Amino acid sequence: MNPSGRSNSVVAAGVIGILASLLAILIAVAVIVGLSMMPPGNAAPAIPAFAKSMGVAMMVVFAGLAIFGIFTSVGVLHLKNWARISILIWGGVMAVFCGLALAFAAFGPIQEPPGPSPISLLYVRILISVAYGIPFLIGTWWLWLFNQPRVKEQFLPAPAGEGQPPAAPLPRCPLPLAILAGFSIFSAGFSLLLPLTNFPINVILFGYRFHGPLGVTLFFLSAGIFLVGAVGMLRLKRWSYPLILGQYFFWMASGTVTLVSPSYERNMQEMMSQMSLPEGPVGQAAFAQTRVFGILSLITGVLLIWLLLYFHNHFIQACAAKEAQRNT
Repeated sequence: MNPSGRSNSVVAAGVIGILASLLAILIAVAVIVGLSMMPPGNAAPAIPAFAKSMGVAMMVVFAGLAIFGIFTSVGVLHLKNWARISILIWGGVMAVFCGLALAFAAFGPIQEPPGPSPISLLYVRILISVAYGIPFLIGTWWLWLFNQPRVKEQFLPAPAGEGQPPAAPLPRCPLPLAILAGFSIFSAGFSLLLPLTNFPINVILFGYRFHGPLGVTLFFLSAGIFLVGAVGMLRLKRWSYPLILGQYFFWMASGTVTLVSPSYERNMQEMMSQMSLPEGPVGQAAFAQTRVFGILSLITGVLLIWLLLYFHNHFIQACAAKEAQRNT
């Protein structure tokens, strides 16, 4: 640990992390209570049957992550290096998620509400920009702050005494790949809650839609592969790299074929009908935006594949360093 102790910026980051986590827990509890008190069948337009249970499941996961955020922030205040790595990963996830939301708020189509409405779309875009802009700035600040050499030094272990060799640094997964692994673990973990939400699960592979037991099996198989690969990547297992890269190539190829397939609109209509979305402008807007989201997903997939390829050598070197330390 740096003998000068933690800097003011590290203290500020830890305190902001604790306050943000507490606010997230309060929001999650308020949403869960609100959904639980919502009377069934009285909403206009009608809310799909799975929406309420899915909202509760999402808030439970959200609250769990916020609790982990409190532990991470406390670890940052105590200058624990694992907490620095953790806050870097979550800072990257926040920056990516909120950055995509900001891009959608700025350029994405937002459906006009039916009938007269006191709120214009401009205010909706401003509200979304503020809601996602603040965590985007916090996540970006964390990424910049905890990568500064002076800040890194504060999280180093105490120097060895005279005549003792300095402890070799532990090999770690490259930070961008660690952020990707954290995102994959979060996504795969949330998918395990879908059976509790009555959400109709469909899997489209190369233009063919699979639903029912086969669709559920394929969905959980893919989520399980991502989960195992992401955990293996964080633990510097060589086999995890081709597993994750192969998954992204597979879904990129499948998504590209699906988007250009003549059965695309039919598949989307059948999936929308399963969700029992309300008829009218809202349902039409949801259908119209599926192809936009599909194209954005492919662009994101290309960037993630490039990221994996770019950091391949760094990952292999970290794996080799860990294996060498284990053999000594």
